[in-house]
Amino acid sequence: MLAWLKGRGKSNTEAAPLEITAEELQSIPSHQYYVLDLRDLKAYRQGHIKGSHLIPFAELNGRMHELPTDRLIVTVDTSPRRARQAAKQLRSAILESRSLKGGISAWTGKLVK
Repeated sequence: MLAWLKGRGKSNTEAAPLEITAEELQSIPSHQYYVLDLRDLKAYRQGHIKGSHLIPFAELNGRMHELPTDRLIVTVDTSPRRARQAAKQLRSAILESRSLKGGISAWTGKLVK
């Protein structure tokens, strides 16, 4: 079983960890997750994780309907705290989510422009 699946269907007290490391994420097949970049457009254009989707944090509430319900959503931001906050918000909307531990600077892969 994939690490992010642990806790699926359990109560909130037994839920999966809120964060995922870059190494853990890279070990999951890319079709099983959706990277949600919460930074602004300027920061996103300077470099982002390949295949990530931009929804700035300030727009998240109004755009949650755009998110997939069948994959793990991994939130990424310059601020790990804001990414965790977004992951909690998505979980409260019953979406499977985790934040990238350490933020975008912790990404060990290449960033694309």
